[in-house]
Amino acid sequence: MNMPFPSKSNSLRNAHLRKWLFALAAILPLFYSSSASAGMNLAALPPEYGEVIYCCNEKSSHQLFIIGMSHRDSISRLNGLNTSRVQAEVYKLGEWLIQNGGLELLLPEGFFKKKSQRAQKISGTAERKGAHPAPLDLKILEEKLSDSTSFINAEMLLMKNYHLQTQQVEDPKWYDAVAGFIRKLVSSNNASEYYRVKSELDYLQERRTAAMLQEIPGIIDAEYQQGSIKGKKAFFTIGMSHLHKIIKYLDENKIQIHSPLADSNQNGDYVADLNLLRENFGVFIILPRTLADDQRILEINQLTGAVEKGRKRS
Repeated sequence: MNMPFPSKSNSLRNAHLRKWLFALAAILPLFYSSSASAGMNLAALPPEYGEVIYCCNEKSSHQLFIIGMSHRDSISRLNGLNTSRVQAEVYKLGEWLIQNGGLELLLPEGFFKKKSQRAQKISGTAERKGAHPAPLDLKILEEKLSDSTSFINAEMLLMKNYHLQTQQVEDPKWYDAVAGFIRKLVSSNNASEYYRVKSELDYLQERRTAAMLQEIPGIIDAEYQQGSIKGKKAFFTIGMSHLHKIIKYLDENKIQIHSPLADSNQNGDYVADLNLLRENFGVFIILPRTLADDQRILEINQLTGAVEKGRKRS
């Protein structure tokens, strides 16, 4: 049976419908791109570089990726047995987050920003608009990061190769206090002095960790408001030994730090709500492969349970 020719009114309606469908087809990719960029598929994180051991508030578009790592010795500045390998894995994890999640802001533990670096901000933002560099081979990275004749780490290499925005999260007061008590601990002469100094050092380290965490949401928001980054996302690199406390704060949605031994009463208890969760951040904690696979290191750093839970969840 032959179909009749469409009437004038039908043709008009069809023309409007085609225009509407065309417009919808044009804007749908924008909506998809916007929602897709809010998160990334962390299940696709290359397992040879590391794994996610903890996450909370995963669906939030505000995101902080915490990478636990091992540093050079704080006194000798020398690499440990696996330091350069771990540093190479941290670089690859950072590289993956940049390329797959569009991360533009790096917040490294122990980093202090010089005043002169503020002037580099505009040019650095322009440079980031260029193409990403070719990925570096893990073995080549490890060799580069094992060089003891010059100081270089994964963060410095990421900053150089990807022209990342980098901000200071360290509070100099807590950083200097911790450094002073590390030196005291090394020179302790007897057991009672050692345990007193160790108790004070543990307290100061925890206050330092808490201060960095509390600072992060404000820093990310400031960078976003200034247009330095396109989304409220960043990654934060910190020594593995701090992670079990960070997980505790996230689980309890508060920071609670008890004062050190009774004979050292200059510092009291500290209790505060966690800014990250109050500001609706999703938090993901990632461990480099070498650390995640070392049972002894996990036990020393009180992370065995977190890693086991993370693996069951995935």
